[in-house]
Amino acid sequence: MAELRRLLVESQRFDAITASDHLLSLNQDEVHYLRRVLRLRNGQAVAVVDGVGHFWEAHLQAGDFLKLDTSPSSPSLQQPRHRQQLGLAVVLPKRGFEEVLRMSCELGVNLIQPLRSDRCTPQAEERPLRWKVILREAVEQSEQLWQPELLPIAEASALWKSPPVHAVFALATTRRQGLIDLQLLMEGLTPEINQVTVAIGPEGGWSPLEECAAEAAGWVPVALGDSILRTCTAAVAAAQTMVSSRRISLSRDQSRSD
Repeated sequence: MAELRRLLVESQRFDAITASDHLLSLNQDEVHYLRRVLRLRNGQAVAVVDGVGHFWEAHLQAGDFLKLDTSPSSPSLQQPRHRQQLGLAVVLPKRGFEEVLRMSCELGVNLIQPLRSDRCTPQAEERPLRWKVILREAVEQSEQLWQPELLPIAEASALWKSPPVHAVFALATTRRQGLIDLQLLMEGLTPEINQVTVAIGPEGGWSPLEECAAEAAGWVPVALGDSILRTCTAAVAAAQTMVSSRRISLSRDQSRSD
């Protein structure tokens, strides 16, 4: 059976659904997507997710409603939040940040922090409303149950704070001797580490003041390989490394419990 097309609906909207009719009211954009883009007819099935781990099967109804097959409190599927949360802080590049958002979401990053920095490009576009649309589409396309949290854009200087207990903060940098590779850092994490955040700088690199401030706060300088990467490439490479390491760690923990 083909996988149902998915629709991401904000979790708070499920509070308005009554236990008796299970009807979810659709907004104009959702109606256009289901009826005009997907060309669905009344009675056809749709998968509905809320971005916080829940999945329902529903059917399109007349009057621009979806009827859930089960009550809002009894989703068909539930997925717990990952024990180890992965964050990616990225200085806005001139172009390509939307692809960073899309690919980071598809890979499984949990938190994304857009940044400005001393050397960021002044032409970088700030489009938070567009970014939210990109993430919603990526969640639907990749068939995930959890939507990454997108934080408001911030100055990099506000990011340099000491990692909380059971967390590791890493600063991706280059052209320095003795840097630990991010892959090795991830492999060396102890089981109690429940948060990992990697910060990716601008095309011109972090300023010396930024690197000093980050390290003074406890951030670990790391390398992403031997090549000098563009911001967008570095962000996706860091996301891939973190997610792959988390997957290996979870598999290892499961094997031990079995």
